[in-house]
Amino acid sequence: MEVSGKRRDPDFDKGSADATVYCQPCEEGGKRAVAKGFCQTCEEYMCDPCIEAHKRFKLSRNHIMLTKDKMPSFYPYTKQSDIGETEYCKTHPKEMIKFYCPNHGDLGCGDCVVLDHRSCKVDYIANVAKDFVIGNEFRELEPSIKRAEDLLSWSISNANEILDEVENQSKDEIAKLRKFRAEINTYLDRREKELLDNIRKVKIDDESVLNTLKTDCESAKSGLEAMRADLSSGDISVNQRYVAARRAEKDLRSILEKNKEMTGLIKARKYRFTKDEDTERLLGSNMGLGTLDVAGEFRKDIPVLDLSTVTWKKGTDINVKTSQDQETCRITGSAVLASGLFLLADSYNKSVKLVNVPARSVTSRLQLPCQPWDVCVLHDDQAAVTLPNNLMIQLVSTKRGELTCGKKIKVSPHCHGIAFYNNRLYVSYTSNPRIEVMTLDGHIISTFQTDDGRQLFLTPCSITVSTSTPPNLYVSDFDAYTVLQLTLDGKVLREYRDKQLRSPMYLVEVGPGQMLVCGNDSNNVLLLTERDGKMTEILGEKDGLTTPYYVTFCPHTRAIVVGMNYNDDSLKVFNAN
Repeated sequence: MEVSGKRRDPDFDKGSADATVYCQPCEEGGKRAVAKGFCQTCEEYMCDPCIEAHKRFKLSRNHIMLTKDKMPSFYPYTKQSDIGETEYCKTHPKEMIKFYCPNHGDLGCGDCVVLDHRSCKVDYIANVAKDFVIGNEFRELEPSIKRAEDLLSWSISNANEILDEVENQSKDEIAKLRKFRAEINTYLDRREKELLDNIRKVKIDDESVLNTLKTDCESAKSGLEAMRADLSSGDISVNQRYVAARRAEKDLRSILEKNKEMTGLIKARKYRFTKDEDTERLLGSNMGLGTLDVAGEFRKDIPVLDLSTVTWKKGTDINVKTSQDQETCRITGSAVLASGLFLLADSYNKSVKLVNVPARSVTSRLQLPCQPWDVCVLHDDQAAVTLPNNLMIQLVSTKRGELTCGKKIKVSPHCHGIAFYNNRLYVSYTSNPRIEVMTLDGHIISTFQTDDGRQLFLTPCSITVSTSTPPNLYVSDFDAYTVLQLTLDGKVLREYRDKQLRSPMYLVEVGPGQMLVCGNDSNNVLLLTERDGKMTEILGEKDGLTTPYYVTFCPHTRAIVVGMNYNDDSLKVFNAN
C-alpha cells in the first residue's frame, strides 16, 4: 500500500469556497488555465488541452486521471518529495495518513485499514509517533542509512568494475571470434586454390593430349589426300602407278594401325566437384564458427566483515510471534534468503516464517505438520526444512515472498541439521549419530559416522558448508562440546574446543574461515576463526543472552540475530558499531 501527501493551499485552509485551482503544466510554462482534472499518477492538476495531450503520449496514456468532480479539494503546490508534516494517502487522496501496519510495513488512511488491513494489528500514528521518535528504533535509522549508503557506494563501485570487465570481455571475445574467422577464411582460400589448381591441371593435361592426337590425325589425313592424288594422276607411267600403289598400301596400313592406337587415346577425364560433408553440415548448422557458452559470472561478493575487530551494539528486538501462533516461539534454525530477509524454523508453533529484519516483521508464515528443526536455502527460490518427528525433509517455495509447500523427502528418524552444496543435501542425525549426503530425491550417496574406526559424533545438532577453498563441513556437537571441521567426503580436518563453549547448538558461517556458534549452556555466542583455531566470545550474559538456541548473521545489514531457547517471542539483534 503506497502512500503520499500534499500540502493544502492556504486558500483552502482558510475555508475559501471560491478558490480556483489552475493547471500546473501550464503554470510551469508561464500560462494560467483553470484545471479540469487531476492526474493521480503525476500528482498534477491539468486543463482540458493538457489532459488530451496527456492521454495521447505513450508514457502517460495509462495514467489515472480524475475528473473535476472527483479531484482532491486541495492545491498541491509541491511534489510528494517536498511534502512536510501533513500527508495524504495516494490511494485515497482526500484522506490523511493516520495508521501504520507493522505486519506489512505500510502507511495508510482509515479507508486503507478497513479495505486492506482488517486482520492486522495497526498502530495509530498519533499514539505511537512520540515514543518512536525518542526510541532506539528511530535512533537506529541514521546508522542504518549510513550502512545503506556504504552498501550502495560499494554496489556502484562494484558495478563500475564489472562494467569494465564486461567491456574488456566483449573486446577479447570479439577478437577471438574474428581471429578464428580469419583462420577459417585463410583455410577456405587455400582449399579453394588447391581445388582450382587441380581443375586447371586436369584441363591442361587433357587438352595437350587431345590436341596432339588431333594434329597427328590431321597430318595423316593430309597424307591420304596426297596419296589419292598420286594414284589418280594421268601423267605417270604404269610402272610408276604400280610403285605408288604399293607405297600407298604400306602407308595406309601404317596410318590405320596408328589410328587404331589413337582411338583409345582420344578421351578426357570427366570430374565433378563434390561438396565436403563436414563443410556442408557446417553451413546448415546454427553453431557455425562456434557458440557463446556461459562460463561463470562476474560478481563481487559483499565485503566480508572481520568480526574479530567489531564491537556490537544492542538493537531493537524483532517480535516474530504472529496471530496464528498458539505457543511461545522457539526458533531453532534460520537461513538468509536475501538482503535483510530471513527464513526461520519455529519449532513450538510448527511453522516456518519469513522475517524482514529492517522492518522487524513477519511477512509470511507456513504451517507444518510437526515441529521443524533446521532450514537451508536451495536454488530456484526453494528451501528445505527438517521435520525430525515426521521422518522427512519438507521442501518449501519462497517465490515472491510467499511460503508454500513443495515435495517431501523421506529420511530416517531424528534428522536435525541440514545444509546444501553442489546439488547435495548434508543432513545430521542425533540418533545413531551420523551425517548423510543425499540428492534432492532422497537418494543417499554416502554416510559419515566414523573416521579411522572412531565414532565422529555424539549429538550433531547443526551443520554448514563453508565457502572456503576447498569447501569444508562444520558440525556442532552438543554433547561433545566441540565443533568439527571435515572434508566433503567425511575426513576430519580439525576439532575445535574451548572452555568458554558448552553445549554448542547452531553455527553459521560469516565469511571464509569465520564461524559463529552459540553455546546453549554457556549463554554466549563465540567467533571461531579458522586461521588460528581460536574461539572468542563476542556476545554473552552481559548482552542478555540466556540459553541461546540459534544465531545467524546478515551481511547486508551487518547484524547478528540470536534466538533464545525458552519463553521468548523476540529475536535479539546486535548491530556492528
